[in-house]
Formats: sequence, C-alpha cells, structure tokens
Amino acid sequence: MKSIKLVKSVAYAYSTQLEGSVLIANRTVRIPSNILWHSICVKDHPSMVSSTKTDDKNKVITTTLKFLTPDDLNIKRRHLVFKVTLIDDRQFLVGSSERPYPSVEITENCPDAVKDNQLNEVVVTHKSHEIPPYIKV
Repeated sequence: MKSIKLVKSVAYAYSTQLEGSVLIANRTVRIPSNILWHSICVKDHPSMVSSTKTDDKNKVITTTLKFLTPDDLNIKRRHLVFKVTLIDDRQFLVGSSERPYPSVEITENCPDAVKDNQLNEVVVTHKSHEIPPYIKV
C-alpha cells in the first residue's frame, strides 16, 4: 500500500526539552511526554525534503522544511526542534538536543498591494547523518 506523504501541521519546541529522548529503533525516537509544543499556523501544505549528499566520504543528509505562515515567529536565538505531522498522523522530529541544530530563515513579505502574498516564508534546514526519525507516541 502506498502512503501519501503530505504535511498537515508543524510545531516547534526548544531543544533543551528533548533531554531524556531515546532512540528505540533505526528511525524511531521516543521523546518525553512533557514537551511543550508550540503549534504554527501554516498554509496547506508545507513541504519537507530530505536529500543525501557525500561530503569528504561522509554521508550528509540535509532536511529542508518550507512553509508559509501568518504567525510572527519570535524565535530569537533559541535552538529549536520541529515536529512535522503528515496527513496520516505519522510524526517526524527535525532536529535534536545536540549540535548541529536546525537553522531557521524567515522572510517577511510586505507587498505593495493587498491581494499579494502577505504570509511569512519560513525555511528550516537541518544537516545530519540520519533521515529525521519518526516520533513514537
């Protein structure tokens, strides 16, 4: 059976809250239940792409999460992790409590006409040696 991999929601938390996470399988992680996730209002449907590249004989996987939001994300200089939920309710964890942390780029749009896109464009990039793991609930 084929699965449809459309992203339906995105939430973020601070990486320090991941203390106590356990990798229970190759691509599955169990995280603490007391994590305070901050939901982000996103325009349907965000995209998440993981691509593999070899750099100096080391495998590097770059995961890029792109979405549009009306929210004013006041992230400042905190290290974040992201929970990405697909339409079949599977969840991925982008980032970890260790370096390298995901980098977040926010582009605020202030168009000259009301009909143009006024949403903020957010691009989250995370480099790792593994594909983002599933979250075990």
